Amino acid sequence: MKAWLVDYLACPSCCGRLDIPAPSPSSHHTRDDNLTALHCARCSTTYPIRNGIPRFPINANVTTNDKVVRTRNTYDFAWQRFGAPEIKQDWEKDSYQYQKLIPSDIFDGQNQVGLDAGCGGGADLIKFWRDGVKVIGFDLSTGVDAIAQIVEPTERGALVQGDLHLLPFQRNVFDFVYSFGVLHHLPDPQRGLEGLVKLLKPGAPIVTYLYEKFETQSGWVRFSLWIVNHVRRVTSRLSPPVLLACCWLVVPFIWLMFSLPARITAWMSPNRVEPWPFSHTIRWPVLAADLFDRFAPPVEHRFTQDEVKALYAKCGLERVEVRRYRGWVCWGFKTSETMRDSLA
Repeated sequence: MKAWLVDYLACPSCCGRLDIPAPSPSSHHTRDDNLTALHCARCSTTYPIRNGIPRFPINANVTTNDKVVRTRNTYDFAWQRFGAPEIKQDWEKDSYQYQKLIPSDIFDGQNQVGLDAGCGGGADLIKFWRDGVKVIGFDLSTGVDAIAQIVEPTERGALVQGDLHLLPFQRNVFDFVYSFGVLHHLPDPQRGLEGLVKLLKPGAPIVTYLYEKFETQSGWVRFSLWIVNHVRRVTSRLSPPVLLACCWLVVPFIWLMFSLPARITAWMSPNRVEPWPFSHTIRWPVLAADLFDRFAPPVEHRFTQDEVKALYAKCGLERVEVRRYRGWVCWGFKTSETMRDSLA
């Protein structure tokens, strides 16, 4: 574990600062080497460090929620299965298209430190690191272990495992928070967003991607979503290996109906390409992983544009911008009033 990470961590139980236990006089290790625990001086709770990653508990109220437990199990399987290929084979990701809508200066700046809240298998996180942006990756699942097996975090990167409902970070410390495709899988997205806003410095932005409700879309699109939602009620209860096998059976159809026509259209008339479903790739493993992500999570919330703006406003964010790309790419900035609330 990187010693500098302690400056951003806090006890999730009492918000006290965490310390690295002093090494024994006979120890020859530096503070970054072979650390096994963090200690809270205020409440005396100890949190383990395994494989260089601090591990924090899940909210007790969440562990009794069957849907939340299934969501975690789903993504434990997903990132252990897809995490390495996604990075090593440079899979095309939908999020790369979404990110083009975000102003580049949000993540720029000397000495900035950000949080990737819900970093999953780490594709976006590693892209931050490679671009020289200092970011802490945070996830509930064992995706953090998959990331650590793929790439060693540099001095500009670190990993933490924990719960968005029991955040192990100090308040008012981050220059930005990035949380793509995460909040809409929480039981209470507003509560999740409020917790992340508390971690921001005053004036700092949070960037999210949220699913669209499709109320203004055509009847065919709304009907398609209705079918998908009803199918997901069944598929989200399947074991992850069985669901993945089912996804592979559907891949040829998706490739033929969506991916291949989109690629041909892009070649013939690049200026007329619409953001079709599954248009970002023609690789079958990528399509299988995307289908799994679509049909596995048991919790899913969708929003209209007005609901997104209301969600951000309730969390005390200003200068809110919402861009549409098969969902909502959104960002807003923490106000001084929000900072006072977060200190309360």
